[in-house]
Amino acid sequence: MDARGLQAEVDGLMDGLRADLERLAAIPSIAFPGFPAEPVREAHDLLVGLLKDAGVERVERIDLPDTAPVIFGEIPPPTPDAPTVLLYSHYDVQPAGDEKLWKSPPFEPTPVEGGLRARGIADDKSNVIAHLGMLRAFKGRPPVGVKIVFEGQEEYGSPFDDYPPTDPERFACDAMVIADLGNLRPGTPTLTTGLRGASEVVVEVRTLEEPRHSGEFGGAAPDALLVLLKALATLHDVHGDVAVEGLRREEWTGTRT
Repeated sequence: MDARGLQAEVDGLMDGLRADLERLAAIPSIAFPGFPAEPVREAHDLLVGLLKDAGVERVERIDLPDTAPVIFGEIPPPTPDAPTVLLYSHYDVQPAGDEKLWKSPPFEPTPVEGGLRARGIADDKSNVIAHLGMLRAFKGRPPVGVKIVFEGQEEYGSPFDDYPPTDPERFACDAMVIADLGNLRPGTPTLTTGLRGASEVVVEVRTLEEPRHSGEFGGAAPDALLVLLKALATLHDVHGDVAVEGLRREEWTGTRT
């Protein structure tokens, strides 16, 4: 299929994809403690059905302790030398917060200029539907092998963070498409190829061999929290710029279009 044929195919799929997005966004799939688990399972079951309808014959459920099920699907490469691409998204959403502050009910997808408004529709349900649209455009037989991972508890966090390295063969691929980002602007397809890195650091501050009562020693004895706050404050200058000597810095030149 050439680019023009693919464009025509996608155009013809848009109404159906939007309808499925509205169905998915109407499900309050909040995988946070204190919220019902049934809507999360409902979103899971809906996506499993949509994937199978799109031609994904192998769809499995990964159950890990204390987390919503992870959807795993796979389409074998069409030829032995074809690469495999892993598609990632998540079907859970953040809580809606104070619903009185919403312009429309958070789980009633509402048309607005440039798209739809609903809780989680941009993070990450429209991105899930984008993966589904690709599968439909190629009628379930894309020119590469495909592995699909739809997580069910990304927003709150879950044991899945540490699971893939324990089963490397299942997740082995040549490239990943992580559909968990937004567009530059409505109607502008956006490909993000790099993000700022992140690291987790544990800092321990010790000031005394044993605790002292704050009533007698507060202010006089060195305080670990104040030491830590002072150290953290040196990471940025008064303008909010990073002040760590030797840290790599790059000027922002904008997006490429």
